[in-house]
Amino acid sequence: MSSTLLVQKLASVKLSKSEFDKIKWLKANNMEKSYKALTSLRKVLKAQENKNICRLCLKVGCKKIFSSQDFDIVAGIRQILHVQVEENDGKPQHICRACEVVLKSAVKLKETAEVSQWRLHQELEMVSRITPESDMKVTRHHGGYFIKRGAKIVREWACGKCRQTFVSQEAFTEHEALPTCRSDNKSFVCETCGLELKSMTRLKRHRLIHTGELQYSCSSCAYRARTKYALVVHSRSHSGERPLSCTHCAATFFNSSNLASHKRRHLPPAFHCELCERSFRFKEALQNHQATQHSSAKPHICNSCGKAFSTRKMICRHERRVHNRPRLRSGVTPTYLRQQQENLT
Repeated sequence: MSSTLLVQKLASVKLSKSEFDKIKWLKANNMEKSYKALTSLRKVLKAQENKNICRLCLKVGCKKIFSSQDFDIVAGIRQILHVQVEENDGKPQHICRACEVVLKSAVKLKETAEVSQWRLHQELEMVSRITPESDMKVTRHHGGYFIKRGAKIVREWACGKCRQTFVSQEAFTEHEALPTCRSDNKSFVCETCGLELKSMTRLKRHRLIHTGELQYSCSSCAYRARTKYALVVHSRSHSGERPLSCTHCAATFFNSSNLASHKRRHLPPAFHCELCERSFRFKEALQNHQATQHSSAKPHICNSCGKAFSTRKMICRHERRVHNRPRLRSGVTPTYLRQQQENLT
């Protein structure tokens, strides 16, 4: 209170000189107490800085919050405790051992709970898929997959056709509705075996399987092909030519099929197991995983010894190692060799 206000107050209430001196003394006394309290508080803050006080429990700290290498303490405090921590904000910049252990456990529990809830959701979705035939046409999307990026575990969704990834299920669902990635695109059906193909060109090439026609012959060996392109690709095995190269690395290939398979190794996995959090780049790998890890059925039986196996890959490997079967591509005898064997018999 300024001197002018004191004079005005004195004139209005007609205070005596003794009362006026009392007011001045009270004012000075309050200012002195405030100064002492402020001085004491500054000493406490200074002592906290010198003693490395823990930001969370105000006990003696042992590690700086912003210099941790093995664990992101700042991110853990913000995510778990919702406390905003800034460097050099005038508050304690250390953490004690006890609080660090509890914070690490809380972050680990949060990550484990997220993965567990995702697995439970996937299992419930799988059970709910056992519905009447009238509900079988309902489109169900996968719940994404978890991937570790640095110290964080994030969830992503990947399109099974174009391999594009998304950070939210809404964006993934909107993408799948596009005509280029919709599952109800027009297909062409083979009138002999009923196989569905995506284009008329593929259907015409497929029909040659039923006719058995092999009109293109190799000039260097007994190989014969159904199409001219198949013969061109085969001729590269004699010349050693590898004209197709990967845009991400220096690898080269004989044909576009091998190149397409290789390119998937540079992309995130697009096939996801519905019973666990594992992901795969190839559909066959996912099917083998489900057959060996989540099923006890062994439908593939060896004709020589009667031993049963879960996948075709396992029985082919058994036949090569145990029964000395020749190693052939995809485990199938080429058509031109099979025709030669039939003609001999």
